[in-house]
Amino acid sequence: MTLAACAAASDTQTQTPTQTPTQTPTPTQTPTTPVPALTRPMRPPTATELAPQLQAIGLDPKNLPPLSKLAPEQLRKVMPLFAKSLGVKCTACHVFENPEKTPRMKVAAQMWEHFARTLAISSGEPIFCDSCHHGSLAVLDRTDKTALAAWMKDNFVTLLARVDGKDHGCATCHGEPLRPRFIDLWKTGR
Repeated sequence: MTLAACAAASDTQTQTPTQTPTQTPTPTQTPTTPVPALTRPMRPPTATELAPQLQAIGLDPKNLPPLSKLAPEQLRKVMPLFAKSLGVKCTACHVFENPEKTPRMKVAAQMWEHFARTLAISSGEPIFCDSCHHGSLAVLDRTDKTALAAWMKDNFVTLLARVDGKDHGCATCHGEPLRPRFIDLWKTGR
């Protein structure tokens, strides 16, 4: 199914990622290439710009279903939106010679479930991958942990809210007890 999705994506406008001169992911990114360091200032989350494309494929951006519940034709149309949001090609996540889920595919599925489906801008506007990635695989500057923690509180905690109305804080994403590098666990399927 993933090969068909990528093949279908090559015929769409959304497959071509938006590139900027400082964007770190390159077309040669592979599922095993480490995410490059962020080379631009961190950007706060914004309402998704891809809501019309999600609606065009029959998805409500404010009420996304579990990824596993998408019809195959919807999944084939969603994946190019992932690529556009991250500024990468299909091969940044997929190894078509190997049907196994790659670490990046596992992370994308978890981000769909834990972020795109469950969070929104505090004003109620929906978020999607582009809301935080802004066309770049790298999102956070991890060089100063104290500054990063303050930035995340100001941007991911203050600017976002849970769609279920429950309290939103660091634990919404990082869990209890706090797991600073939770995405590393997702790569292994945990």
